[in-house]
Amino acid sequence: MNFNSTKYFAFTIALLASMIIANGCGDSKGSETETVKDQKRAASVEIVNLKGREYTDFISVVGTIKPAHRSNLSALEAGNISDILKDKGSYVKKGDTIAVIENNLLKASMDAAKAQYELAEITFDKQSRIFKENINSEFQFLQSKYQRNQAKANYEMAKARYDNTFITAPFNGVVDNRFFEKGELAGLGFPIIDLVDISSYKIEAGVPERYVGKIQVGNEAKVYLKNVKADPVKGRVSFVSNSVTIDNRTFIVEITLLSVNSKIKPELVAEVKIVDNKYAHALIIPDEVVTRVDDGYQVFIEKNGIAEGRKIQILNRSNNEIAVESGLSEGENLIVVGYQNLVHGQAVKVVN
Repeated sequence: MNFNSTKYFAFTIALLASMIIANGCGDSKGSETETVKDQKRAASVEIVNLKGREYTDFISVVGTIKPAHRSNLSALEAGNISDILKDKGSYVKKGDTIAVIENNLLKASMDAAKAQYELAEITFDKQSRIFKENINSEFQFLQSKYQRNQAKANYEMAKARYDNTFITAPFNGVVDNRFFEKGELAGLGFPIIDLVDISSYKIEAGVPERYVGKIQVGNEAKVYLKNVKADPVKGRVSFVSNSVTIDNRTFIVEITLLSVNSKIKPELVAEVKIVDNKYAHALIIPDEVVTRVDDGYQVFIEKNGIAEGRKIQILNRSNNEIAVESGLSEGENLIVVGYQNLVHGQAVKVVN
């Protein structure tokens, strides 16, 4: 190889080396540019690290508050209302007289029957003594006995009719309403007084049939009074019906309130949350981050800078929160801001 050939070969090698170096520098700059572009395309999100806590699962129903005892007291004897001793709003004790039906004639009949009975009793005693002494006949003795018994029955019937003219309280309570004024004619069996026991209340609610078997007597409950500013009241299931109503496919449940306050009124509508189960460790997430998809519900978690769509099973919803039954694990990063337009596998940048 001559000198000129050697120079040409060396020049060629140097030129190729320069091209390789130049290409290498170009690829490095391109990779750096792509990395910057990827970072710019990453969606900004905020995350919450999931931690378990105690959770109570419940069944929510709507019911109506009822007094433990309520009675429309009726007239057992027809007649004019002669007196009203306890007006609306009055508190009465069991046995107190609330109203009186005109009873002068019945009292007179009772007094006459009582006199006849007393006379028959005296006659019977006398006939008994002389019968033992064999002075009178057995017929006279038996006749006096039967007359005494008849007189006693007549007196007891007259007294019962007289007593029925007094409308008395069968339990402690408040006169919530009256349907007649003094002097008006009250027909037999017509309600005169509405008496309400305000010392205790219960709630009657219809529960969908899908919960049959889940609600038992003794289950705890919380009662929220709708349209009334008051703290929730504790309650307990006291009755569960054994049949389902055909019309609306519900079964009746009664919840006894364990405390009473002045804001509780009969016929108020209340929301009842009956405890179904208690969990020592459950994941609770905001309701708003859960998206409905074709085959269930989905949330997004952040994992190594990537958004991962995750299907979840919902245990229950309450107060804008969701208890997760499955699909998430403690320690994972749930995306709570910026999740709206994410797709599975998209790059994300945590900004909180």
